[in-house]
This record gives sequence, structure tokens and C-alpha cells, in this order.
Amino acid sequence: TTAYNNAKGKTNSPVSVAGNIGGRTLYPGLYKSTSSLAISSGDLTLDAQGNGDGVFIFQIASTLTATSGRKVILSGGAKSSNVFWQVGSSATLGTTSEFKGTIMANQSITLDTGASLNGRALARIGAVTLAGNSIVMPTP
Repeated sequence: TTAYNNAKGKTNSPVSVAGNIGGRTLYPGLYKSTSSLAISSGDLTLDAQGNGDGVFIFQIASTLTATSGRKVILSGGAKSSNVFWQVGSSATLGTTSEFKGTIMANQSITLDTGASLNGRALARIGAVTLAGNSIVMPTP
């Protein structure tokens, strides 16, 4: 709850994002969505631009969905341990998707069959549902 509230409370110059962010390359910073976010029409690249300490925080008012087979790709020294997804309701990682970062959902998190996560799945008041998944704790 402390981590969820900390991520939710960040206000330093957020970049507005909405809808589908698949197919984009994003750089370290605070990203805010006033509705849902999806990674659905391409993979999402998080590029730290050579800064191994670069932090990515996503504040999502509603749901987060990664559709089947979609990936979050880290480049330029980005680390899973520096990627945070604060989700206002629930998150779903589709079949065989490859996701990076700590997902902190207010409700629940579902990893469909074969989805993998390099990070953490933390649900505040609901469940984390797994179906033959690989979850690896991120290295600092």
C-alpha cells in the first residue's frame, strides 16, 4: 500500500498518455493516464538513454492490459527494478506476453497462460492469478 500510494502521489511534470502505447519508445519519467492503458498494437520500448538509474513511473487511473504476445522491451540501460505501474483497478497480461517492472494494482492482476514477468505483481485488495507463468524478481 505504501509503494502504491507513493507512485500514485507523484506529481512532478507528468507526461499524458492514453489508450494504446504499444509501438512507442518512452524515456525515463512520470507518465499519467486518466483512463486505461493498453500495449496492443506493437511492443513498448522503455529506453533509459544510457542512464542505468532512469526511473519509469506509470500512473493509470483504470486498467492496464498487455495483449497476447506483446512485450515491454528495456533498452539503453533500463532496468526492470526501475519500472513501476500504478494501476487504479486491475491489470491483465495476455497469453505469452513478456512484461517488465513492478505492477501495483488496486484490485487484481491476471497473468494469462505463458505470460512472463520480470518484476513483481502486487494486488492491494484482490488476487494475483497465475496460469503457468514465469516470474523473475528484478535485479537492482
